[in-house]
Amino acid sequence: MIALYLVIACVCEYFLGSLSFARICTWWIARKDITQEGSNNPGTMNVLRTRGFGEALLTLALDAIKVGVPALGMYFLFNHFFAGSGDFAYFLVSESGIIGHCVPVYYKFRGGKGVACTFAMFLFNPHLWWISLVCFAICFLLFLLVVPYGFIINLSFITTLSAVATWMYWTIQPTYLIGILVIIWFVFVLVFALHHKNFYRLFKGTEPKMNFAEKVFGKRKKKKEE
Repeated sequence: MIALYLVIACVCEYFLGSLSFARICTWWIARKDITQEGSNNPGTMNVLRTRGFGEALLTLALDAIKVGVPALGMYFLFNHFFAGSGDFAYFLVSESGIIGHCVPVYYKFRGGKGVACTFAMFLFNPHLWWISLVCFAICFLLFLLVVPYGFIINLSFITTLSAVATWMYWTIQPTYLIGILVIIWFVFVLVFALHHKNFYRLFKGTEPKMNFAEKVFGKRKKKKEE
């Protein structure tokens, strides 16, 4: 019975995860097609590069919510009706949302790279949320002050959280431990694989740098000058 409920939850989350808020937000706000802008990738980083910090933050928030909130709901629901299965249900539903984001049925399976959604998988987790916020703050500062490549910050962030989550769950030893770890590292490999073009451009020296401080504070400075 639990398997049937998990399948239903995962299918529903896949369709929800397939909603591309990078596409929706940029079209709704500016009548722009994000897949025709910048890197053509329908994700937060491309929205940041082409549309600015405000739209990128909105995209990040909505992409995180579409994965994190349903997964958190399943965590409490499955823990209530099937004691001990909440953590596994949480990660399985999160994974379904991430897959939906990366290969969305609504957009001919051409989606984003899953960073915001993977962030949500850790952020909304009852055991990991505070670590996620600390890592996010550190990575935000590094991107703002030191590292000009957004994808390096993103992948460093995902690597750190995956490692911490593995250590924490190995310590807790929940039911379905192996299944949880398989999901965490499957998502890790998926996100890294989707960034293969970034690595290729980095090695060739053609990966574009981004002045994140300008994206965050640029408009504010202009207003002060005026």
